[in-house]
Amino acid sequence: MDSFHTQHAPFGAFASFTLGLLDAPGGFGQSLGGPARQNVYVGVRPAPDQPWRMLPFFERKAPAESAFLGEGAAAAPAGAEPFEILHPPRFGRSLGWASDRWLLGPLVFKLCTPFEHVPDPATLDAEAARLHFAPLVCGYLEYDNTHCEEPVELLFGVGLPDRPWRPLADDGMPFVGFAAGRAFSYATLPSPEVTARQGFAPFAVGYRDATGGHRLGAESALLFTVPAGQKRIYPLVLAFFQGGPVTTGLACEFLYTRHFADLEDVLTHGLTHHAHYVRLAAQRDAELLGSKLSRDQQFLLLQATHSYLGSTQLLIRGDRPLWCVNEGEYRMLNTFDLTVDHLFWELEWHPWTVRNTLDLFVERYSYHDTVHMPDGRTAAGGLSFTHDMGVADQFSSPGRSSYECRDLTGCFSHMTAEQLLNWVVCAVTYAEKTGDHAWLEAQHAVLADCVTSLHRRDDPDPAQRNGLIKWDSDRCGPGGAEITTYDSLDASLGQARNNLYLGVKTLAAWLLLERAFHRLGNTTAAADAGATADRLAATLSVKFEDETGLFPAVFEAGNRSRILPAVEGFVYPLYLGMTDVLASDGRFSILLGQLGQHVARALQPGICLDAGSGGWKLSSTSHNTWFSKIAIAQYVIRQLFPQALTAPARAADAVHAGWQRQPGCGAFAMCDQIHSATGAALGSKYYPRGVTTLLWLRE
Repeated sequence: MDSFHTQHAPFGAFASFTLGLLDAPGGFGQSLGGPARQNVYVGVRPAPDQPWRMLPFFERKAPAESAFLGEGAAAAPAGAEPFEILHPPRFGRSLGWASDRWLLGPLVFKLCTPFEHVPDPATLDAEAARLHFAPLVCGYLEYDNTHCEEPVELLFGVGLPDRPWRPLADDGMPFVGFAAGRAFSYATLPSPEVTARQGFAPFAVGYRDATGGHRLGAESALLFTVPAGQKRIYPLVLAFFQGGPVTTGLACEFLYTRHFADLEDVLTHGLTHHAHYVRLAAQRDAELLGSKLSRDQQFLLLQATHSYLGSTQLLIRGDRPLWCVNEGEYRMLNTFDLTVDHLFWELEWHPWTVRNTLDLFVERYSYHDTVHMPDGRTAAGGLSFTHDMGVADQFSSPGRSSYECRDLTGCFSHMTAEQLLNWVVCAVTYAEKTGDHAWLEAQHAVLADCVTSLHRRDDPDPAQRNGLIKWDSDRCGPGGAEITTYDSLDASLGQARNNLYLGVKTLAAWLLLERAFHRLGNTTAAADAGATADRLAATLSVKFEDETGLFPAVFEAGNRSRILPAVEGFVYPLYLGMTDVLASDGRFSILLGQLGQHVARALQPGICLDAGSGGWKLSSTSHNTWFSKIAIAQYVIRQLFPQALTAPARAADAVHAGWQRQPGCGAFAMCDQIHSATGAALGSKYYPRGVTTLLWLRE
């Protein structure tokens, strides 16, 4: 049985209304690293003498009024109304690219989280900004009662675990609903058919004050009565608001606070423009349904999209926007390893955010270091960038991340070479894709510094260079060594020095630098970048094992691991349409031919196809596989090495989708790190990076 949470999130609000896991709560969450724990009540009662039929999004619990009653006190005035919790197949669910719909007979419950192309905030007038940045989720309850002679009752409500609700009627607002202080709220339009209910249990008549509810109660609901012979659609708006500074280190506010006064303003806007948001969500849903992706591929993209939006945070400091994507459950700010993979999504939907992040890395999160070899030699290093910008709404100090530590050779060590490459490929890809050559010109000196730094990490002595990264940053300390983004894998992907994955990514960076310097008219630097790329390709080719048809993952210590991210670096020239350098009979024909053999051999059961599940493994020596990186590998392999895709390799999409649809991963919405045999979540939960699947729409 499919059972999974989905994040329903507005753009840039770092907030989600999470729902969908069977027999589990969810609800409103602001700046969380996982689902909230609020009971969500959605149901129908066909007649007063029948039980409520409820979707399974809450946990049973004793009414909270018992905490107020002494031992032996009288029971509540009225007991709980009868209800039954339903499970599939008694209801159905249909998740869309920008919506989520549940069908319970004639009842439709739908949530809409539309997204669209977002221009630079500096170019938007006030009304357009409100439409783009409203921190809300739209939804509705629909019921067709045209064939019945009796009215039917519908229910939508939320229970809070830690505080009572505030009835919106207190403020005389032109809608019906409830708010949790000033933080979040839900509401609908006023109607004689709508009643607000508040108390100790959503199904109880319970205690009543003069307004018909009990304000001590943390359970609230909207009760809708659909007249006999009628069809109704009742709009819902779920809103968030967090005013004032929300970050430290860099004091920032949410940008939406410049366009909305408070929670009630957001609700008014959402109900006024409800139809607009519903139409926009339907447009996105239709686009994905009309694509050539399979059902499983569509599911992986749409589930990833929902989680990406839930991690986005559009801030403003002074009068300057600051874009941030939080790293899922870890909540690190603008982790560069994610920025480089969100690149393709952001260039499609809001490319200015890429420039915004790159500028902040240069301004505040860059540094210069020295480098060392394992034998103790040291030399000048160069420019690089931090792993992240902080954690949990706390920006770290200039030139420092929240993650990287000294004297380590595994997780939490420094990723100096990796982040240097990330800035290069993001910068050039952004400039080429958007045509923002003025920005590229402004970064000419930064690119030149990146070149110097890359060369020195190969070897400070030009005569000893072969293109590979072989020196470690002294930020690692004398007992440490650099790692790659694949920090939780074994040395096959975790070690930066003499690493196949990083070698091919470095080759891609030199190819992009060659193009960028030609664009800038710097023919000397372009020639150097091109020559370095050729040298590195020749170095990699020598590492190929003719007898096995495979590359080792690391070119030292007799490493025998086999990896699929051997081809990951080619995603950038492939994305930019650099067909000349990727031609099978062109400049890098020998290396491309070898990599084609490598992936064909690797995509065999027991190597990089899990022998049990059939899912793709990033490394032959680790069950820790990352879906977002599988998606990149699939894109590159389908484009450059389609002959490597056997029937079992192609069938793995169903396995990958199955991982996300089951509670092992599904309890945390989109998960990235997954045990390839069991489908259990190993880490990177509630994670945004799965939007690498957007690349599939380009195929």
